[in-house]
Amino acid sequence: MHSMNTLQPRRIQVLLRQLRPDLAEGEARRQLAWFPESSQLLALLGLSLIRQNKTAESRPAAERAVALDAQNDFAFYVFSLACLQSGQLQPAALHIATALQLQPTVPDYHFIQGSVSFAEGYAEAALTAADQGLRLHPQHVQCLNLRARALSRLGGGADWHHEYQQALREAPMFAPTHVNLGFSYLEHTQFEQAETHFLQALALDPTSHEARAGVVSTAVSRAGLAPPPKAPKPWFVEDKRAGFFLIAPFVLMFLVVFYVALEDVEAATLRQYALPVLAGAVLFFLSPALLIASFKTLHLSWQLLRPATRHVLPTPIRQQLAAEAGAIVAFYLTLAALLPASPVVAWVCIALSLAATALSWQTLSTVRGRRAAYLYGAALLLLAALLEAFQLEYSLGSRALMLCFSLGMWVYLLAFSYLE
Repeated sequence: MHSMNTLQPRRIQVLLRQLRPDLAEGEARRQLAWFPESSQLLALLGLSLIRQNKTAESRPAAERAVALDAQNDFAFYVFSLACLQSGQLQPAALHIATALQLQPTVPDYHFIQGSVSFAEGYAEAALTAADQGLRLHPQHVQCLNLRARALSRLGGGADWHHEYQQALREAPMFAPTHVNLGFSYLEHTQFEQAETHFLQALALDPTSHEARAGVVSTAVSRAGLAPPPKAPKPWFVEDKRAGFFLIAPFVLMFLVVFYVALEDVEAATLRQYALPVLAGAVLFFLSPALLIASFKTLHLSWQLLRPATRHVLPTPIRQQLAAEAGAIVAFYLTLAALLPASPVVAWVCIALSLAATALSWQTLSTVRGRRAAYLYGAALLLLAALLEAFQLEYSLGSRALMLCFSLGMWVYLLAFSYLE
């Protein structure tokens, strides 16, 4: 029989401190072949997998470590870390609370407890946990980062820069400090500083998923695609009937004026031209919002394809972003072709736009903020195709289309924007 001594887990700990989690994983698996019931080895294996962002693989090892030894506070810490990394906040809070009950004097445990609170939206609880960790270890870099993030989120004039400066003095090559600085600047809409720190974090740690996500989030916010904080809704939005009666006259006026614009068609009746009137109303009523959304996505593509940020995304994603930018340009050409161009040119532009949009669908789930804009864009292109068909069938003039486009923008600005 083999007996395990303390030197064997220590080798894994040394490899983890040296930022060599792949070697730590190999050493842990080798030792587990001899001691498969070791809670500490399983916990170290789970931690080495977490450091490699293998969250799905780390959880079974951490869960097994807890099951083998319910008094192993380190196993509960690793289990909580695995849950936090996979977004399961309630189990993460429960397991780190157990680790703190077993061993309340470890700063890392307070840091994880504060990180869970911060992820749940409780910045004050995160600040309290960071302070508790700093009482135990005043130079704890991660607790300094957590305290700075919490102060930044709470606002109130607190100087959160001081904690970040101290963290950088303690560990100038620690990439997560730059990541946290980037997100703090991003929350305060200081985009240039945010992007600078995210890129510094990537220079220190090219594998940092958080830094890459930060660069993309900065570009999304700068392009105006990030959802703004929700303000209290006005009375006419809370009261659905009041909102309907407020916007209905504008829509009715728009439909009537659109119908009047078809003056070049002899013996026009509302029933006879109901379909083109309805298609044109929907198309031009929504087009200002869609133009704004498409312009923002085009601006986002430019932000991500600049030389400074081009390396953040893999080559296939960069190619797809370029395809999306081409799709948006083709989308603009389609709108232009609907007005003065011949039907053949209009149909060619519509076909090219739809094809380009279909080719670029893969990035919709990769880059946040693009899904809604492209769903709107696809709907607008289909409506454009429908209206072009009506233009051929009903001989609608470009003058009527231009007038309805102007009216659509006017109605949108006066009525539809209140309900955004």
